[in-house]
Amino acid sequence: MSERTEQITIEDGILKGTTWSTVQKIVNAGINTVGDLARQTPTQLAEQSGVGADTCEKYIDIALDMINEGYITGSQLYDRIRKNKRLTTGSRAIDDILRSPDDIKEGKRGGIEEHTTTEVSGENGSGKTQLMHTLAVMAQLPVEEGGLGGKVVWLDTENTLRPDRINQICESRGYDTKQMLDGIIYEEAYHARHQQKIISRLPKTCHDNDVKLVIVDSMMAHLRSEYIGRGTLAGRQNILGDILQRLGKIAQVHNLTVIYTNQIMDKPTQYGDPQKAIGGNVMGHASTLRLNIKKGRQGSRVIQIKKSPYLPELEAVFVITDKGVEDTEDNVKRWKKAEGVEE
Repeated sequence: MSERTEQITIEDGILKGTTWSTVQKIVNAGINTVGDLARQTPTQLAEQSGVGADTCEKYIDIALDMINEGYITGSQLYDRIRKNKRLTTGSRAIDDILRSPDDIKEGKRGGIEEHTTTEVSGENGSGKTQLMHTLAVMAQLPVEEGGLGGKVVWLDTENTLRPDRINQICESRGYDTKQMLDGIIYEEAYHARHQQKIISRLPKTCHDNDVKLVIVDSMMAHLRSEYIGRGTLAGRQNILGDILQRLGKIAQVHNLTVIYTNQIMDKPTQYGDPQKAIGGNVMGHASTLRLNIKKGRQGSRVIQIKKSPYLPELEAVFVITDKGVEDTEDNVKRWKKAEGVEE
């Protein structure tokens, strides 16, 4: 798959054998690149654009032919994945548990991987939104400083984004507060259908604004409150599945990272963890990485890897300070001692 082909903007004449007046309806629906079009389904695209499903299927096939490079070797896939950027969380301890085996061998830092989707769950007050605020700042840093070098979309379902908190994190870390706030593209979702509509427009937003991180805080708030009872479960999961599928495609096409928070529920059981992230199997299968945050001792927080295709179920301890997410004093002292750095 050619990254350059994926990113080609759809304009008149780009899709051979198509009618521009019809293609323009698809573009107006928020599908701006060949890669975006290739990853649509005819039904979704027809509903979103108003173009007939048969025509949508034809145009999708043309886009697929443009981007499809056929089989690649495992070595080629390895080289591609190794080029993925890593977003620092602001905590070395968390970044360290997110290092792949090859990162460890090569002495590279870890972090949240580009082209992936990450779910962060936890009880109320555990620090999920604090982590999101920190990531919204760190993502805008240059790649050599652990950032992604681009802007951030924050889709808000619970009125959680606080500009004054962004300011505090920036001032404590020595960053330009106005520049960081200007780099956050904010939109509030009023209900589940609105949330779905905003996400359907995200490809255009990401394409036009050089977005490198998409935050949804939180994913299930509207769905959980609007779809109550077993009789509504199928409808809720259909919308959730559509949203998660779209976010996964956006991460791939636009070379960015998607992170969403999730709520938990108490699970009456004598065995295992009594708390469980909501959303069922649809949520569980969608993300590349699942993390869970719990309150620890003396105001600390514990973050644990719950699911990853290549990482063990490790955990790390961190604290929340004026800088956002930060390492504990004990960890900092231990690293300094190991590296021979004097206090």
